[in-house]
Amino acid sequence: MIDVQGLRILIAIQDTKSVTAAATELGYTAPNVTQHLRRLERKLNSPMVERVGRGIVLTERARNLADIGRPLLLQLDDLAARSVDEPVGAMDVAAFPTAVRGIAIPVLSTLARSHPDLHVRVRELGPEEALEAVRRGDIQAAVTKTWGPGRQPTIEGVLERIPLGVDRVDAILPASHPLAAKSSLTLHDLADEPWAVTPVGDPYRTWLTGHRLSSQIDPTILHEASEYASLIAYVRDGLAVAAVPRLGRGELPPDVMALPLSDESAMRRVFLVVRRSSRGGPGLEAVVDEMVSAGRATLT
Repeated sequence: MIDVQGLRILIAIQDTKSVTAAATELGYTAPNVTQHLRRLERKLNSPMVERVGRGIVLTERARNLADIGRPLLLQLDDLAARSVDEPVGAMDVAAFPTAVRGIAIPVLSTLARSHPDLHVRVRELGPEEALEAVRRGDIQAAVTKTWGPGRQPTIEGVLERIPLGVDRVDAILPASHPLAAKSSLTLHDLADEPWAVTPVGDPYRTWLTGHRLSSQIDPTILHEASEYASLIAYVRDGLAVAAVPRLGRGELPPDVMALPLSDESAMRRVFLVVRRSSRGGPGLEAVVDEMVSAGRATLT
């Protein structure tokens, strides 16, 4: 007979490709994970892992067990979550960086007061990584985003996407800039300016450089930084202009101004993603309710 804990260990090893990493993920010691693994191998009279280079992978039989067992374990977890009357226990959620500051932390603060027996932990993850973590059951919910107003990418039926709101993008200029006196701007207005942008491959950079501006922005005059705070610092020192979303942005330096961008595309759609089968548990529903409330208060 396959015990539940042994199955959890197989799945953790499949995901992390390491006994040590699997132990960390499950909150065990590496020897404890190895002990469970050896017990499972004795029960099934079959090896569960094999070494590849410096790492390990599951054997074919173990992969089949993990693939079949993963949805069964998620069902057990969902059943346990729905079996309680009040929001209690531990829960993991994820959010992209500005949503951690602008949504997740305020929600945690509210939940700590309203449901002290519910312990929510937040991971900082990008949207794609967060979706995969929800799908696997590593986390129970994730705040994700998409750039622009176009058709939203589809997500598979196992996941549910709950709209939280729209995060508008502002032009960030030095207060002394000639355009700073305007009430709003377009990206076309800023086409000939030196820009501070995120690195190539980042969704922000893709969104910005994908526009057909009145003239091409010469990459040789672009300043790059991964964090929005650094983009704003370039603006503060008069080196560039930038376009930065409002969510989690914080206060601007004294000599920097934010002007609304009137372009239809100057926005991010923000969502909460959960597994459909996990809905109904008091803990998750408390998180969903507070996330939706925070979105209404913070986003447009």
